[in-house]
Amino acid sequence: MNIDDGLEVYLKYVKYEKNLSANTVNAYSKDLLHFINYLKNLGILKTSDLSLDAFRKYLRYLDNFKYSNRTIIRKYSSYMNFFRFLEDNQYTNIQLTQLIKVPKKHHRFYFFLSQKEIETLLESMKPVDCASIRNRTLIELIYSTGARVSEVSGILLKDMDLKNREISVTGKGRKQRILYVNQSALKWIEIYLKVRDKIVSSKNRDKYAIDDYLFLNKFGKKLSVRSIGTIVKESLKKAGIEKNITPHGIRHTFATHLLQEGAGIREIQELLGHKNISTTQIYTHLNVKKLKKDYDSFHPRAG
Repeated sequence: MNIDDGLEVYLKYVKYEKNLSANTVNAYSKDLLHFINYLKNLGILKTSDLSLDAFRKYLRYLDNFKYSNRTIIRKYSSYMNFFRFLEDNQYTNIQLTQLIKVPKKHHRFYFFLSQKEIETLLESMKPVDCASIRNRTLIELIYSTGARVSEVSGILLKDMDLKNREISVTGKGRKQRILYVNQSALKWIEIYLKVRDKIVSSKNRDKYAIDDYLFLNKFGKKLSVRSIGTIVKESLKKAGIEKNITPHGIRHTFATHLLQEGAGIREIQELLGHKNISTTQIYTHLNVKKLKKDYDSFHPRAG
């Protein structure tokens, strides 16, 4: 099979049969197009001509780009899934997935805010206008639920059950899960809903239809992931907090504070929507202070 045709068939497979998200399909497409264009330069035009030697040459070529460990592992996932598809459908004569060793993931240190810092951040976000109310509600919600920024961006009005303090979101792999909202976040959501439409200027309200998403920009459209990142960054700066915290850092803050207050790792896994417990266990090393306190309190010879 022509290698371009192989890629086209594969992308249709992951989109329609595997039902992967548009973002995942786009990431696979970019990674694999880059790989296939390199193969063409080597004169490899058919899936049956793929070889371990060609893949190794490509990996050496990738070294020039100085990608992070996280990015390299994501790219390996793209390649390995593609190779597995070709093997399962007998489009290639070699079992590349049996010959390739995927690099190990290097766990990063996650930045998070202390309980005092999150209080300082939230208290500094005064409700002076519609946008500031939206921004406060946004950060209250992320800290209350530990939601991913993409999940928050995608919340629709119909997804909320405020009576039961629950919000339905679409997580990784298009999986539905429920966020549990605390009283503080609930209060701010109710305040925000009263002024939500006013974020859109009268000029834009006349020109554009307002979307049904919870968080809107000034044009009445869904607040993007990038915009949410900017709001977090600017809010931290105004609060005088110099840590490099992203919306994902607020999610880490949620998980870390739960752990510090005694929540179990399995419960945190469920709340974060992690598929594997190993993903959640990264937070255990952040809780040294509590472990030392428990040791001093309970070990018979600690004193």
